[in-house]
Amino acid sequence: MTATDRPARRPLCSDVSLALGEDPVGTAPHWQEVTVLELNVPVWATVRDVANWTPEHHQLFERLRGKVEASGAGFGLLMSAPATRGQPLRVRHHTLGAGGYTRRDYASELPQTEWAHGLIDTLLDPQNLHAWDEQPVPAGPDIHVCTHGTVDAACGRYGVPVYQHLADSGVRAWRTGHFGGHRFAATAVELPSGLLWAHLTPALAMQVARREVPPAQVARNLRGFSGLPPVAQVLDRDLLVQHGWSWLDAHRWADVDGDDVTLHYDWQGERGHVRATVTHDLLSVTDSSHSATQSDVRQYRVAWH
Repeated sequence: MTATDRPARRPLCSDVSLALGEDPVGTAPHWQEVTVLELNVPVWATVRDVANWTPEHHQLFERLRGKVEASGAGFGLLMSAPATRGQPLRVRHHTLGAGGYTRRDYASELPQTEWAHGLIDTLLDPQNLHAWDEQPVPAGPDIHVCTHGTVDAACGRYGVPVYQHLADSGVRAWRTGHFGGHRFAATAVELPSGLLWAHLTPALAMQVARREVPPAQVARNLRGFSGLPPVAQVLDRDLLVQHGWSWLDAHRWADVDGDDVTLHYDWQGERGHVRATVTHDLLSVTDSSHSATQSDVRQYRVAWH
């Protein structure tokens, strides 16, 4: 077989997204809580291996599903490689409030294979946390970069250099397992702000982490604020561009009635709201770097009232 006979290599899904000019806003998941499990990279696969879950694991996720259905409150599960490989299980629990999320850290003597306890005790039975050793929370942001190349090659290709550059530069970055949106690689979850980012490069990730650029310059890299439902994330981005990074200190919540969105806020001593109609077009994108399957995704438009 000659070089010209070889089949063309399928482009990475993130390259396709960029080439199409996809706007990522409104793709951040809506989370009321986020639990970060500090797990060695090989353990990530066991958490995702539903076929080999124990009955206790299945019961855990049934309870979590019931919680979401009863309250409408989604939760985030992030798996991040610990600074010390093989350390006992540690968890970081984030709850939504004013200006993003509030974090509390807990350490245990449990092996990492007991990861289910971290989810049960933070998300379902918080009275159990008295058995954990609460740790001081460091100041500053945490940037969770998806580097999970076994889920999608784009996250390995683009996520690893971003993570490494941030870590080498002194930013508290975490090598993190798949959390959705690999077509936006390098993609990252920033806490406590609750912002999700798309198509980061090492240099751009540093500028975002250190707020060295105005929001308008990186607006097309913003997937949204996870404290809001998707259509409200679109309004929130416009307000971030308008007001600057200090807008992230605001307490924001939303009411959604079809295409009509009301975004409420408490900010700098003022309580107010804005209203807009959010509609969308559809764009066909590649689902995965490992498949030619395509899906239609929403590209939002805002008409302010």
